[in-house]
Amino acid sequence: MSNLVNAFLGTVGKKTSEIVEVPDVGRVGVLTSLTLQSRAEYFLERKDKDHIANALLLQKTVFDPETNEFILQKLSLEDINNLPTYVTDPMVKVALQAIGITQEAIKKQIEKEAESEELKNSENDQN
Repeated sequence: MSNLVNAFLGTVGKKTSEIVEVPDVGRVGVLTSLTLQSRAEYFLERKDKDHIANALLLQKTVFDPETNEFILQKLSLEDINNLPTYVTDPMVKVALQAIGITQEAIKKQIEKEAESEELKNSENDQN
């Protein structure tokens, strides 16, 4: 096999993550990447279920940095959805990277939606 193939294969099993300080909880690990298979499974599981998307993402990415155990898998999606956003937002912000959503992409989407709203308002003013 070529060196390039070996380089790709050498990444199997490697994960990237960040340690996040969560208010009232402490330090937790959050994966910033998944395998292509895990990402596809996430999207399949959350399909047409926007109300559980973030809870599911946290369930699949948040871990105890001391034990590497995925700690939110012990909670139901409903339990995770009932956590306050001041607790979940710091983790979601990091976890979005694992499904290919960057802060830059979010910013562009917000700007696009704002421009669309401005255009709609401008058209309404002209009528």
